[in-house]
Amino acid sequence: MPHDSTIDIVQISDTHLRDAPGARSFVAHEPEEGLAAALAHAAGAVGDAALVVATGDLADLGEAGAYERLGGILDALPTPVYCLGGNHDRQEPMQACLPRPTVHLEPAVQVGNWLMLFLDTNANGREAAADGTFRDRDDRVHAAAQPAITPVEEQRARAILTATRAEHVFLWLHQPPLPETAPDAQGDSPLALLVRDFPEIRAIGAGHLHGDLSGSFESRPVYVCPSSYLSINPRDRVLDGPGYRTYRLHPDGRVETEVHFVPGPMTDAMRATPMPVFLADMMAGRITGKELNALSDAEFEARYGERRPLSHG
Repeated sequence: MPHDSTIDIVQISDTHLRDAPGARSFVAHEPEEGLAAALAHAAGAVGDAALVVATGDLADLGEAGAYERLGGILDALPTPVYCLGGNHDRQEPMQACLPRPTVHLEPAVQVGNWLMLFLDTNANGREAAADGTFRDRDDRVHAAAQPAITPVEEQRARAILTATRAEHVFLWLHQPPLPETAPDAQGDSPLALLVRDFPEIRAIGAGHLHGDLSGSFESRPVYVCPSSYLSINPRDRVLDGPGYRTYRLHPDGRVETEVHFVPGPMTDAMRATPMPVFLADMMAGRITGKELNALSDAEFEARYGERRPLSHG
């Protein structure tokens, strides 16, 4: 692609696929139904895009079968897809089962004069093994609610950024480093220092929060993508339908972006569904994910007057 061309990108996130149907939780559709609706609505944009980026929580429970199913869906798209993991994902089955000829798990790719850097920000959900590698912890879903990078991931990212000849960098990760949701990432965290040390990083794209959100981190704009399965309207505190985000990256480093929600009965039904009380509690800071997870099923039902749904986040 010429270096003086604009670059179009489609972002999907938080697909939360399972290895078998039945993961509806408190909504009326399956995760793959939401993904199918989002990809159908985005078909024109996907066909025109240089790449599709899937920013984590690809599988709800990290099941190998979920990655097999998702790989087949994404491989049918006419555009290369680059994926990264979220706090719900498990490294080994994702790496073993997801990649396809057009579905990639790579740390970076250059398109025109832009470098796409895919950063694993799930360090808090990992533990160091004796051989120096990092393995997923059983409590990774809640432990990795905020973005953090391991020393190995930081070194890899710094090496890529130092070596690149691209003029601009777009940083992709799962958990957005917004001050209100990721206070631990602020200040002199390894992630903050990485972004601070490389001014060619122009913008950050993320998922995790399931909504149309934006903000800034180290003076860079941060854009959050809604979920293709279960989105949340954080302003009105209601559920929302399947969504995705599109970007246009300009040769001079400018970024244009727009959020899209799929119109129709699925979204209408979601918007008419009251937000579960436990989600409202989490958004208002009345309970943390760790505290919520510590509740027994009986305690959860006593507090919220409903049975515990399948986990999402």
